[in-house]
Amino acid sequence: MGPSMVVVGAVDGGGGDAAVAAARIGVDVRLVGAVGADAGGLLDGLRREGVTVDDVVVTESGHLEAPHVRAVVNGVAELGAVLVTCEVPAAAIAAGVGTATGLRVPVVLDPAPVVHTVVGLFDLHPVLTPNAGELTELLRLGGGERAAAPASTAAGAATLHSWTGAPVVVTLGAEGALLAAEGRVRRLPAHDAPVRDATGAGHTLTGVLTAGLAAGQEVEDALVVATVAAGLTAAAPGGRDAMPTGDALAAALDE
Repeated sequence: MGPSMVVVGAVDGGGGDAAVAAARIGVDVRLVGAVGADAGGLLDGLRREGVTVDDVVVTESGHLEAPHVRAVVNGVAELGAVLVTCEVPAAAIAAGVGTATGLRVPVVLDPAPVVHTVVGLFDLHPVLTPNAGELTELLRLGGGERAAAPASTAAGAATLHSWTGAPVVVTLGAEGALLAAEGRVRRLPAHDAPVRDATGAGHTLTGVLTAGLAAGQEVEDALVVATVAAGLTAAAPGGRDAMPTGDALAAALDE
């Protein structure tokens, strides 16, 4: 088994989706979240997918606490990367990003939805993965209305990259993705397949991207694989059910 990755996020939302996407391709994934007492079926489904859910807290409120996030991330042996989604409380988001940064492992921050907390974490250099609308909102929060009206999406990605000093991935659906890294912006095309159902495709991308970073890949190489995985998800109906296995992804990459 290679390095592990941790996903901090909503068990029944983007966090769970991204964890399944990574587990489908054979990565050791631990999901950190909180659910209510009636979520046993949801957890059973994630276990069947190969996601470790031992660190999902079952509480009456379903509220994820920052100390729990820090304890889990600090306690994972062979930790390769951490993915944090913004569907959890602000303190939990900050705990996930901050702890991963302290351990010097790659951290991906999916700003969906965009919250003020993300701007406060720019100095920790997470890899941000906004879509075009989220990019605009991040630029607005970070630099005001003028910054939120760049000449192009690529220019906006470059600006956000200059603020964080880390790679920025802007997901563009059927148009692929933009990668702003090392002072330049390049476009990666989408996987060449018709889109039937885009549900879960974005979360597939973030999950597989983080898996690649956990395995030691460079961001651009990991993103190439992640865009293909997202395209395979969008090419079939079913959301999580459409996420590719490792064999299916390898076959598509060989085409």
